[in-house]
Amino acid sequence: MRKIEITEIHIQSPDFKSGILNNQPKDRTILNWLIQWVEDGLNKDILHFGDLIPSKKELAKYLNVSTGTLQNAVKYAEDLGYFKSRQCIGTIIVDKNNPQNLTMTGKVTSKKDVAVFKIKKYIIEQKLKKGDILPAARVIANEIDTSQNTSRLALDVLVREGVLIQSVSTMNKSTKVLNCDYTDIQIKKNEDDTKNESKKEKDTLSKQLYTKIKQYISKNYKLNDKIMPNADFAKMFNVSVRTINDAMKRLNKEKIIFSLRGRYGTRYINEPDKTKKMAGEKSKFMSNPKSGTSNIKISYSYDWQRVLDQIKKYMITHHEAGDKLPSMKNLSNTLNVSTNTIRRAVNEMVKQGILFCQRGKHGGIYIVEMPAKEDAYQWLALNPKFLVQ
Repeated sequence: MRKIEITEIHIQSPDFKSGILNNQPKDRTILNWLIQWVEDGLNKDILHFGDLIPSKKELAKYLNVSTGTLQNAVKYAEDLGYFKSRQCIGTIIVDKNNPQNLTMTGKVTSKKDVAVFKIKKYIIEQKLKKGDILPAARVIANEIDTSQNTSRLALDVLVREGVLIQSVSTMNKSTKVLNCDYTDIQIKKNEDDTKNESKKEKDTLSKQLYTKIKQYISKNYKLNDKIMPNADFAKMFNVSVRTINDAMKRLNKEKIIFSLRGRYGTRYINEPDKTKKMAGEKSKFMSNPKSGTSNIKISYSYDWQRVLDQIKKYMITHHEAGDKLPSMKNLSNTLNVSTNTIRRAVNEMVKQGILFCQRGKHGGIYIVEMPAKEDAYQWLALNPKFLVQ
């Protein structure tokens, strides 16, 4: 796999002035330039399928545009089949006439494709005519029940298809104008079927990956094992980390996995049913009943969640309602944890109405309401190493 250097670019830079005169955004001018560069290079045997183009940052600097503008242009070129991006590798020149290069691994359709269909349907239902201005991407997103970013990408696809025209006003704001009457918009027969539309949504890449990742985890990990990072899954399935994140959200929601930020990572818990008990696990792990994390296993919760129960045990053993607690620094020394961990636990109990913090001369941490004994003792009874003597 050969990487193309900036010095190897053999055609002139795009003429942005002519693009401005034609109300054409910079990313569209760059798109046309990229297509001309690739097709001319392939014809002259200077470029080859499988070559890596320079990084987006390098190209943006070479063309004197922002990285975001360059990214948009490359993404448009990918949609047209000229490039294919791979995580941690780069953007590769591919054969746009080869159907296998037009889709990612296992991909039948995408959220963007579904959004394109829904926008077309919206135009037909609203009976919009040529010259009508479409609402902003944010409004369209609400109408078709999708994210604003997906809606924006779908609108750009319709611009490339010629259904819409992007107009740039004097205030440097772009609007999408319908380039044909609603009667001229073609929708495939099977797309007009609600069942088929639902099926298309179910076949999106993130939902397919959800099944594959679920199978992989159940086959290669045991209960309570820490699974590999999302970035590694992205490399394994040759997709973006964002797509993996979408699949992981579904697994989290179904309680197949449990994720925490940072060093805590993601663990395999396999509890799709709330009433289901992990065989041999309940004796080791117990949920925290009243800390607002009733479905979280304490054994792999944040440090402050574990410390929260230790502070409650300390309060029950040494204090009464109305008492002033030791400073956070003293509590951190007593419980042998960091001051930041104590602060996070104290803030949580302030939200619960158990503690009250006051600044100034007579400031400090005061107990408003004593926590119930079972609240502090239930989990600690199974984890005696955290008991405060």
